[in-house]
Amino acid sequence: MKALLIMGKALALVFWLVFGAALAKRLGAPFEQLVYLLAAFLALLHGVQLWLFSGLLSGRANPWLDRLQVLLFGIFHLYPLKPLPQPETATDAAMEEAAHA
Repeated sequence: MKALLIMGKALALVFWLVFGAALAKRLGAPFEQLVYLLAAFLALLHGVQLWLFSGLLSGRANPWLDRLQVLLFGIFHLYPLKPLPQPETATDAAMEEAAHA
């Protein structure tokens, strides 16, 4: 699974390099517009992922670096992250204790 995630990140990086080449006018006319359109869609999709998983990223050691990586790599960066353990509330503890009684 780790190899698949690394390959996905590498392909995403290659796409962003192609986007940089399109910005530098290194591609032909029809391809530049397609790359721009795909980059806009990908940036929007990664922005939505960033918004949906903001709680997961806020408790990390470097949340801004993680946010940048989510914008670049999307789910390939989010998948291996573990959610933070939720603190047990008093009502949960009381319910569990009552169930064992």
